[in-house]
Formats: sequence, C-alpha cells, structure tokens
Amino acid sequence: MDVRWLEDFLALVELRNFTRAAEFRNVSQAAFSRRIQSLEQWLGSGLVVKGAVPVRLTEAGEQFREDARVAVERLLDARSSIRTSQFEVMSQVRIAMPNVLARSEFKQVLGIIGGKANSSFSVIVGTTNDVVARYLAGDADILFSHDCPAIPTHESLEAHDRLVIRRDRFMPFATKDTVLRSKFNFPGNPRNPFPMVAYSHRAYFARLFEHVLQRSNSALPYKVCVQCDMSDVLKEVIAAGYGVGWLPESAVDKAAREEISPIGGLEWRLDVDICAFRPPGAQGPKIDGLWDALRAGVRTKCVPGF
Repeated sequence: MDVRWLEDFLALVELRNFTRAAEFRNVSQAAFSRRIQSLEQWLGSGLVVKGAVPVRLTEAGEQFREDARVAVERLLDARSSIRTSQFEVMSQVRIAMPNVLARSEFKQVLGIIGGKANSSFSVIVGTTNDVVARYLAGDADILFSHDCPAIPTHESLEAHDRLVIRRDRFMPFATKDTVLRSKFNFPGNPRNPFPMVAYSHRAYFARLFEHVLQRSNSALPYKVCVQCDMSDVLKEVIAAGYGVGWLPESAVDKAAREEISPIGGLEWRLDVDICAFRPPGAQGPKIDGLWDALRAGVRTKCVPGF
C-alpha cells in the first residue's frame, strides 16, 4: 500500500470531484482514478459510490475516512520527528512559496532570517496549490503564502502556526493605455461585458475572485479572453491591453506600475494577508530560531516592504 493512495483519497473526500482532486494532487485524472482503485482493491471494498456527482462515499468509505486521516497524520508526524532528531547535522532550510511571492518577498524574508542561521536555503516555487501541497507533504519546513480569513488557502493549514507577514490587496488592474482602457467599460453591463484576464479554475486567486463577486451587491458582466494560473503571465497580458484582471498588489512592481494601474472602486478590492506557516509544535532549534527571528522582524518591521 502506497501512502500517496491515502493522500489521494483524502483529497477526493475534501474536493468531492475526481478532476479537481487529480489537479490538486498534480497527477492525471486517469492516474488518480487508478490510485483510488488500487486503494479499494487493497482494502477489499469500494470507497466511493460509482457515478455519483458530486462524489459520495460508500459506508466503507465513510468508515475509512477518519482512519486514513489519522494514518497520514501519524506517518507525517513520525517523519517530522525523525527529521527533527537529525537537525543538528542538517544544514539546509527548506522554504516553499508561490512564484508570485518568490519575486516580491523572498529578498525581504532572507533579509530577516538569513543572518540568523548558519545554513543554506532551498526554495520550492510553483503555483499556490503546488507549493501548499509540497509543504503539507513534508517537503518544506516553512511555507509562505497568501491567505484570507474568508477564503483560507487550505483547511489543513488551520492546525499550523500562522504568522502574518504583511497585508496585501487583491484588486483589478488594467493597462494605462487610455484608448484601450476606455474600451473596457469596467465594470461592464450585460450588453457590453468587459474582457477579463482570469485565473484558471484551480488557482487560489480564482477562489478569491469568486469571493469578491459573492461579496459584491453589483453584477459584474465579463467575458474571459485569457486564462492562466500564473500571476506574472496575467500581468503581461493586462499590460498588453487584452483586458482587466485581478492581481495581488505585491505582484505589481515598479516596472509594472509604468504599464498598468488599478481600475474600479473599493468594492472590487479584497484585503489578503501574506503569511508564514510552519507545522505546530517544536521543530528543532534551527527552525524554531528562524521562526522567532521572522516574528521579531515582522514586529519591528526592520525590512523595507514589511
């Protein structure tokens, strides 16, 4: 039995959809389905009701859900304990952060903790979903990610230590080209929807955008013209004048501000936090020391931008 099968099953339990669960686990849907089938064969019982949409668990699936969660947690705890006991001989600190934060925040983070550790740093980057999954799998010691109380990045992070680094804003941007900008007619109307540069449905920022829509009392007629889950790509498309798109303000550096600027009123903006996460409990003197340094650096705001 492969522990990944248990993690796949728990992802399916949470998302209730094979396609979304496969994307979250970063495997093809066919491979994901085979893993679930392998787990069912190993158990000798079906776990999901065939053909049910959204996915529903069988009686055996409901019974196995909690056992699977406990088993995965114990295995990860065991690995963490072993790794903690070896910290004195380990030199590398593993950090996970999305691409969008690696560009805007890593230098500041390193400015706080770099001088506090006699070690090197390994940085895992990718989409928010990818780096959160890698961190939860135990591949990183500290995670940096956007997080919003109304739309948590991942429910499993609720049990982890959370430190707010600074406040960010998720807001709509458009090209500064006045001719192109005037054509967008933001926020649009049903007869003339504005062109939108959007995140793919699996991206965390897509969930934030949906929350902005639900929170607003106004309709927002739009037509998606470009879709991607990378903020840097969307930023370039927005600057080229293809449409309006939401970005975290931290992603818009000095060069980008020459080409794009916010559009629309405050009702289309959402405050979000840039946070650090680590597993609960003592993580060894090195990680605990870095966490304390990070907390002190944030409290005193000793690094510009924090």
